[in-house]
Amino acid sequence: MYKFNFYHTRPENFFRNDKAEQTKGLVGYLRGDFGRDGKEFHHTWFNNNEKLNNASFKEDFDKIMETLRERLLTDRSWMRNVAYNHPEAKIASESTSSYGMFVETERYEYDIRTITEDGNYDFYIFCYDKNFQEPQYLNSRRFRDEDGKLTEQMDDIAKKTFAEARNYYINGDRYESNGDIYTFKVTDESMFFEDRYGGKVLARPEILGLYLPDVATDGSMFAKVPLSRTLENLTLGDLIQSVKLSSVHLVHDEAEIDLATVEDLSDAMLTSEGKGAWSDVLNAKVTEIYNGYYGIQIQCSGVDEQRLADFSQALAGNWSAEECDKWFDYDSAQGPDMSM
Repeated sequence: MYKFNFYHTRPENFFRNDKAEQTKGLVGYLRGDFGRDGKEFHHTWFNNNEKLNNASFKEDFDKIMETLRERLLTDRSWMRNVAYNHPEAKIASESTSSYGMFVETERYEYDIRTITEDGNYDFYIFCYDKNFQEPQYLNSRRFRDEDGKLTEQMDDIAKKTFAEARNYYINGDRYESNGDIYTFKVTDESMFFEDRYGGKVLARPEILGLYLPDVATDGSMFAKVPLSRTLENLTLGDLIQSVKLSSVHLVHDEAEIDLATVEDLSDAMLTSEGKGAWSDVLNAKVTEIYNGYYGIQIQCSGVDEQRLADFSQALAGNWSAEECDKWFDYDSAQGPDMSM
């Protein structure tokens, strides 16, 4: 059994890329065109994962191609007409006029990009093994028909996905929505997604499943940021959103600075004015956390060394009381504790 979907949820699935997380389940892709007269059928296969390109996949792909040759890839004119009749499938792209749609079987997903302008190949088919594809990169959405419309009531969907969502959304982990990064936080009173500037999106526990990547409606998806990406792009501001630092020293990756012991540092400890005043330091990249000569040291890059030193001194109280009171809330005890 399979399902043909005339819409898409992740445009990047339809293009070649080198992102390890996204291409983890990619078996390979097929590139094709209909020749000069628009009625031929030329194609080339590009392998990505030899182990996944097994007998099970080949049998599945052969059946899908038979169907595609009848329903979509009959010839150039027919393919373009199908695309034009489904404007919701159009992919925003500067290089080509493309439409994305996908076929879903029990184990595999075939993401088909059709190109409706002359001078290019006519189509690409990216083939994914769903058993190996990261959940946030799966194109399919549950509880929807082939046109993307919901097949069940939202309350019923929320109940069915509740347990899964509580496992997927973890206190302190980072999630992406509409290009912004949020930290998921749980307190005694509520749970919410919080951006680095303190903006919050409240998430009622009973509807948490409606935010899952393959369930959410457009604009309300919160997908887990892959661990490798989190570590590669972790800033000091990101770090203190998830943990409360105690007895640490901030050091610069290229210059020696005057060290000061930072007894306590968390996102909640900084006031709105403090976050603005020290935004350049909070955006510094964390390159290493290690046990150094003075104890736990957090090495930062991409920030002026004097600004990092001044921030450390201010946190240690070696600054004017008037300014420190504007920047820091020393009474705050929010956030999970992590003694370093």
